[in-house]
Amino acid sequence: MSITAPLSAEQLAAFHRDGWLVLSGALDATTLERLSAWVQQVEDWAELDGPGLHHFEATEHGPRLARSEDLVPHHPGLRAFIAEGDLLRRVGDLLGEPAVLYKEKINHKQPGGAGFAPHQDAPAYRFVDHHISVMVPLDPATAASGGLSFATGHTRGRLPETRGVIAPGAAAALAWRPVDTQPGDVVLFDSFTPHKSGTNTTGRARRAFYLTYNAASKGDHRDRYYADKRAEFAAEGQSFDGERARISVNDDFLGRPADRPAPRPRPVQELFDHYASSRAHELYDEAITELVHGLQCAALARRDGADDATLAAALLHDVGHLLVGDLFPIEATLAKDWKHEEVGARYLARWFGPEVTEPVRLHVAAKRYLVGKDPDYPLTPSSTRSLAVQGGPMDAAECAAFEALPGFEAAVAVRGWDDEGKDPELEVPGFATWEDLLRSLVC
Repeated sequence: MSITAPLSAEQLAAFHRDGWLVLSGALDATTLERLSAWVQQVEDWAELDGPGLHHFEATEHGPRLARSEDLVPHHPGLRAFIAEGDLLRRVGDLLGEPAVLYKEKINHKQPGGAGFAPHQDAPAYRFVDHHISVMVPLDPATAASGGLSFATGHTRGRLPETRGVIAPGAAAALAWRPVDTQPGDVVLFDSFTPHKSGTNTTGRARRAFYLTYNAASKGDHRDRYYADKRAEFAAEGQSFDGERARISVNDDFLGRPADRPAPRPRPVQELFDHYASSRAHELYDEAITELVHGLQCAALARRDGADDATLAAALLHDVGHLLVGDLFPIEATLAKDWKHEEVGARYLARWFGPEVTEPVRLHVAAKRYLVGKDPDYPLTPSSTRSLAVQGGPMDAAECAAFEALPGFEAAVAVRGWDDEGKDPELEVPGFATWEDLLRSLVC
């Protein structure tokens, strides 16, 4: 199903019956890649106190970005996608007339990000009595990551509620249905449709656009909505009763209040940028991306009780791959060794001490050492392939010299996690989990 095609009679009937409609695979990979890049720009705005309206919450990982909104005046690409394109027309199909944008937001729902109590959107959307929203997930939205659950009941109008949260008895009487979605899906739902979501318990963000529209005949109220919201937040503060973060007019968000976090030091921000880049999302080895590989190595280091510096080395040991771009398909023959370990160590040495950089610099030598000591040491096919251009197994004299080096043990430990951290089934915390540790190690 593409969002370029008008909704069918069957889809219209399903929406008006249930109050929501899922268009599976409606967005192509190019569009998703573009949207993800734009969301990264918005996250940078929040980090640097740039344009838009940004809200934060307290998590077990520290203050994290929860929501960004009021974006389209500042970003032509988002404006074209949200306020001028096919999404607008599909909402018009449901309304039976042209639609206009009422408001737009991104819920970032980072690891540990809170969910939303059962609610309807209608109580929060003043000035117009009926709206339709569109959810565009950029990450898998499941029960584990805090995905949506819907309940029928939109035809009953506003349910009993307090500050936008459906009364417990009324919520318990509803038949809730989890609606899992994947990147590329599009979900349309009515402003009277009850919905809720849980905490993100995974190790990666669950980012999603939520775009709200009203019938054009009801007028264009977007600027009025944001002026009113800013005024209310200025008057009422950034929390409800000091217990829940105020990110909506409704008191439905379950996150705890948090101040805007201090901007990241430049080296930490650079590392975030590298690990958010397209190179970090290329396949490493045979089964996982370079980003996931680094995160798995860090998680394994934490499992084994590594100290902070060695843990950081495990996380960043392959940053040189991101700098030189030497990730080649497994079937390709390697013409030379790009020395990614030396490139990465020199790059990190601008900000980190040798307790971090030496295991990075030596992790390839540690592979040669381990294979030299044990010809049956297990390597994946791509690690076996690269061993040939990296010098092959060490001989006895080279092994003895390597054992005498400062940092030998840490380098061997990092190499062990490097070889283990290639499991496509292993879920691990996201890169933001390690921000405080990286900050603490910057010299």
